[in-house]
Amino acid sequence: MNDNGTAITRGAHYPKIPAWQVVFGVCLAGTSGAAILAHVFGPLPMMFTVPFIVMPSVFFLLLIIGVRSRLNWRFQAAARLLVVGAVAGFLGTICYDLSRPLVRLMFSFRFNPFGAMPIFGSLMTGLPVTSHIAIIVGWIYHFWNGISFGMMFALVRPRGGALPGFIWGLGLQTLMFITYPRFLEVRLNDPGFVAMGLIGHSIWGIVLGIGVRRWGQHV
Repeated sequence: MNDNGTAITRGAHYPKIPAWQVVFGVCLAGTSGAAILAHVFGPLPMMFTVPFIVMPSVFFLLLIIGVRSRLNWRFQAAARLLVVGAVAGFLGTICYDLSRPLVRLMFSFRFNPFGAMPIFGSLMTGLPVTSHIAIIVGWIYHFWNGISFGMMFALVRPRGGALPGFIWGLGLQTLMFITYPRFLEVRLNDPGFVAMGLIGHSIWGIVLGIGVRRWGQHV
């Protein structure tokens, strides 16, 4: 153990988080993705799940992060990993958003890489997809997804790594292949949707994995 009693693996400085804390953190951070699945496959629309489930989870996570230095040492490592995952996920999301228009330009795809944001915003607010509020809300939700999935990865894989991050990113893209054609009017035979999704999420996952590997050992 280190000087504050946190267990570490031999030959490394990555924290070992109790399983229940990992599960609890993953459940909180995973509500944004679960809201999409519930909208597509279940009876709960995002107009309900986002304000009553996702937003309380977000506030609780931010509270944990905000008071992490005052928490008992048993909880500090998990709280700090949330920060690591959030930062790495945010940076990965920026790289993700920058990469997809470049892929579209290089291969002259017609698929709009940012078409999902106004639709997400409309589903949450009930406003038209052309509404500025719906567009802004959709973009906020998009970035929170990137951040929250980064938090989940950091809790599950504190050691990070480019390959695990790459696999994590492809796993998320697989979920997109399952859900997006059902409510975003895209088709799996659209090469632009497939290529931009695979490349974008691969880059996101690699950036995330490298970030967690680099910063996770300092938790």
